[in-house]
Amino acid sequence: MRKKVDKEKLLSHILSSMEELLILVDYNLCVEYMNEAAERILNVQGVAYKGKHIFNDLRLWDIPTENSKVQEVLVTGVAQIGVVRTITDGKQILLNITPLIDNGKLTDILITGQDITETMEMQQELDMAFALTLPNSKVEYKLKSTVEYQDTYDPQTKKITITGIIHDGGYRHVVNCLKILASLHEQGITKLIGIDKDLLVQALIFHDLGKSQPVLKIGDVVDPREVFEDGKLHAFRGAEIAKHYYGLNDDIVEIIRYHHHSENELTESFSWRLSPMFRLFQLIDGLSAAMTRGSVKPGLSVRDSVITVTENNNRPQYNGTWQIDLYTGKRIRV
Repeated sequence: MRKKVDKEKLLSHILSSMEELLILVDYNLCVEYMNEAAERILNVQGVAYKGKHIFNDLRLWDIPTENSKVQEVLVTGVAQIGVVRTITDGKQILLNITPLIDNGKLTDILITGQDITETMEMQQELDMAFALTLPNSKVEYKLKSTVEYQDTYDPQTKKITITGIIHDGGYRHVVNCLKILASLHEQGITKLIGIDKDLLVQALIFHDLGKSQPVLKIGDVVDPREVFEDGKLHAFRGAEIAKHYYGLNDDIVEIIRYHHHSENELTESFSWRLSPMFRLFQLIDGLSAAMTRGSVKPGLSVRDSVITVTENNNRPQYNGTWQIDLYTGKRIRV
């Protein structure tokens, strides 16, 4: 009979084999532990880092002009998710900073993260390509200045707790919309009668230009029905901007104007020939919001006019696999 691995040795093996960096710092921000990935990514192999201050002594990454996010977690006890920092050799790392609580007191801070340098370089290339499709700098400015919020939802109180702020969220949302459309285009969805790829691209770029967001901070607990404006209002504003400032096609304006309406709310003036493209737009818009705010990576497949979506969302009601027929509007769980 083989001897079982000692639990402490097993934990050591797990930490050593991780590709993600892991750092444990105490209440004074002195390093207690780093795994091998952290030593490698942060270039501190062979350095006597234990007991050293993470910033004053080790200077592990560049600190921006605002207060350190690690210090902020220490003061507030609220986790910081998705913090991007640059280290001395120019690599960029994505960090999650989590307080560890014992008997109601914050004792340590756990920092986990990964090297995202290649991903960021690819994103910069994508941003440059996307910027070429924008009509002018005002559109780019509006998208990049529209924040989106990450949150957790309490089904009992129906309130959300703000957990993260995406300062260029409007821009990221549109980029993700275009990524989803590109994936569906490759699978043939834009070959359907009634689906115009070029019109969809313009509608996706312009659809949130009328959006106005409240000013919130991490840790705020709010009722989303009270603090966020009804989406129908910014949709109407976006349609007016698209029509009167940029002279866009009437079909684009129509889709933007009603993109927050359910089908049974559409007016008699709505052009029903637009229904397949309208349904596709709403699908893309919803999935992109989940990607942008919740890091969801949906699975998509196309068969004729039917799109199958598999979603793993932190809100259970959106989990699972479902299908929508763009021609009939029929939606079923699989």
